[in-house]
Amino acid sequence: MTTTRSAFTARSDSRHAADELIAALADARPRVLVFFAALGHDGALLGDALAARFPGACVLGCSTNGEFSNSGHGKGGVAALAIGDDRVGACACALAEVDGDLEQGLARAGDTLAERLGRPLRELDPARHIGLALLEGAHGREEAINAALGDLAPLLRFVGGSAGDNISFTGTWAYADGRVSAGGTALLVAEMRSPFEVFKTCHFTPGERSVVVTRSHQRTILELDGRPAAAYYAELIGRRPEALGFADFLANPLGLMIDGEAWLRSLVRVEGEGLFLACAVAEGSRLSLMRPTDLVADTRARIERARAQLGSIDGAILFNCAYRMIEADLTGQVDAYHATLATMTHAGMQSNGESYLGHINQTLTGLVWA
Repeated sequence: MTTTRSAFTARSDSRHAADELIAALADARPRVLVFFAALGHDGALLGDALAARFPGACVLGCSTNGEFSNSGHGKGGVAALAIGDDRVGACACALAEVDGDLEQGLARAGDTLAERLGRPLRELDPARHIGLALLEGAHGREEAINAALGDLAPLLRFVGGSAGDNISFTGTWAYADGRVSAGGTALLVAEMRSPFEVFKTCHFTPGERSVVVTRSHQRTILELDGRPAAAYYAELIGRRPEALGFADFLANPLGLMIDGEAWLRSLVRVEGEGLFLACAVAEGSRLSLMRPTDLVADTRARIERARAQLGSIDGAILFNCAYRMIEADLTGQVDAYHATLATMTHAGMQSNGESYLGHINQTLTGLVWA
């Protein structure tokens, strides 16, 4: 019988929320315990309370734009998932400070993980080990964090998401190893004792048009096909540049296609004659203008594919883009979407972006295991 357990509380008081989570997880024997909490929660209180109740577990968590599990969803509460020793063997967590010397902060965290696991991260078998990353999500550091993780452990896959702050991009927090930090990224490396896979899906497919980024700076596209980006993008989707708004960006993201798979680059706003995106785009990249399919149907199909590949699904840790959260709300699909996710035992957060082989947007990522 599985020892994976999920919990959800809508309580906004951190002490009461911790008590409810502990009661819901009372029969759990976790090796890993992940929690996702509203920004206003006391992350240290929550993490310390869970660590005290389950002293053998690696406990990590972060702030969100919304929290969900198979037993509830909302904004203002906490979701948690406990994974037992029948599914996880050796594991370690660490908190990397990334608001100063980012590479040094991640290197120190990597050393801590390696010391606790008894092996260098570069020597871990990627067929048996997985990394989880809860990234600092307010200050546009995700590309650098993912690159540094790739340098630390080139063969080890890290999946995760950017901590949320009610989509204000003013400050997030992460908790691991008994500490909470506004400039922190929480990391976990775990040996899985059952089949697992990285979960990734988006409900957009490439349309007929594609464009080349001919001039960009970090997360701002200045020119597409040699033309001012904002005006050209507006022309492509049939809008006037001055009328471009969030609804246009939500429905018409750009996507980098690699071997037929989409890695979305979502637009945030017009900046001068350019377009500011939620993640960086390199000059020379060819991007497709994406068109939406059904959010719920796509998610259901991806879950069923994972179930077929693994034989069964015991649990999942999920990172759902805040743009997907907004779309589900605007289209009246919130309950249907969470009912689809609830076919798995899971906990997750509405994120400020998702991480897998880099920083992406408008995607559902995560770890799923049998």
